[in-house]
Amino acid sequence: MKLNFLSRNFEQQDFLTRAVIVGAVGVVSVLLGLLLWRLSDFLPLVFGTIILAVAWRSAADALVSRFRVGPGVSLLLVALGIVAAIGLTLTAFGNQLLRQYDEVALDIPAAIALIQHFVEEHPWGRFIEKFVIDVDYSKAAAPVAKQVGAALGAVGNGLAQGLLAIIGAAYLAADPKGHVDAAVMLMPEQHRRKTAVFLERAGVSLRQWLLLQLYVVAMNAVFAGLGLWAFGVPAPLALATISGALAFIPYFGSMIALVIGALVALPHGVDTAALAALAIGAGSFVEGYLITPFLQSRSLSVPAVVLLFFMLVFAALFGGMGVVLAVPATVVLSVAYQVFVRPTEP
Repeated sequence: MKLNFLSRNFEQQDFLTRAVIVGAVGVVSVLLGLLLWRLSDFLPLVFGTIILAVAWRSAADALVSRFRVGPGVSLLLVALGIVAAIGLTLTAFGNQLLRQYDEVALDIPAAIALIQHFVEEHPWGRFIEKFVIDVDYSKAAAPVAKQVGAALGAVGNGLAQGLLAIIGAAYLAADPKGHVDAAVMLMPEQHRRKTAVFLERAGVSLRQWLLLQLYVVAMNAVFAGLGLWAFGVPAPLALATISGALAFIPYFGSMIALVIGALVALPHGVDTAALAALAIGAGSFVEGYLITPFLQSRSLSVPAVVLLFFMLVFAALFGGMGVVLAVPATVVLSVAYQVFVRPTEP
């Protein structure tokens, strides 16, 4: 009887211990979730700073290996080279770009007005407006204008965050090993080796992804620009830069660029809008289905379904910046899964 009593006592204590552990894990998970929610504006800035630091350091290391200069000098040379490249580009194409962007800013509202007029004049459009939706398009355009105004107002905040990211990236790029060692020392001793392996592999994967994205952005801009220029679409240089920048966002970026190109060309005729969509779509197709898969075969490739899922998740968590940073974040999470969950080495 005494043994049975002791056995039951131990079982109750074991149950209470497991219950306390489960409860503690639940509380910690909730607290971490609340912390992530409160830091929803801060985390993308931190991750973007890390990506910028990786790109900066990678370019500087290339200079070190090629010209045998010091790391500090190479970082300074990369920064000066970027500033010089931007300055030369603005000097050569600045006035033309400004004129074309002004044209884009005028053509998009004109195209929206044309579409609105067509919908209101078409019998089906009047039927939907009267019996189904009952929308006053002039009133419906007001929230859009409000959102555009809010976006323009956020430009100043974005510039401030960009400046902070550059300053933070400079510190990280100047001493990457010191920051990595500090991050490793923050982990429990039994996880330090895997953390060091994860950080090393994540850095390599991010460098591969950045190089691939550089090709993607450049190819989209070049292909779209050549097609728009050949078809005589207005503002080809501005639309090419927009198409290249949006190519940074997989799948959705190319679709947004295609819509913008069609809207800009629509006031100049439906055929011109079709040619603009054809030029941007063809450039995106050549890049996305013929060139990029070949390049991805030599670097880390994330399945398209996983990538789309994480893009939706990061968009819900962090908004527009989440969409932009979803791919590199997925790359890092993939490396973390390989190192911590399914390690390939004992």
